[in-house]
Amino acid sequence: MKPSRVLLSSVVAFSLLALSGCGEKEPAKAADNGLPAECNEYVTTITTCVNKLGKDNKAMADQFKTQMDSATESWKKMSDKEALKNSCKSAMDAFKPTLSQLGC
Repeated sequence: MKPSRVLLSSVVAFSLLALSGCGEKEPAKAADNGLPAECNEYVTTITTCVNKLGKDNKAMADQFKTQMDSATESWKKMSDKEALKNSCKSAMDAFKPTLSQLGC
């Protein structure tokens, strides 16, 4: 596995883990799929990057898709959408430098 793919896998795994630990409070307004817009942006941005980097490694892209689908399903069940929104925004902000490094 190339170093950039290892880095991407590590960052995504850490981000998914961090987001799964959000607390529960009151629900906030969510997008059509039940997720805050910040989470949809995060998922779309990372998925686009993984698909770009994984075009030569379908197994990696497929594994990522499975992980992301599982994470988004668990996020949809969270009642504290405001905390989830803030976590997704923080994850996106933290991931932006890596996007540049990976050429995404």
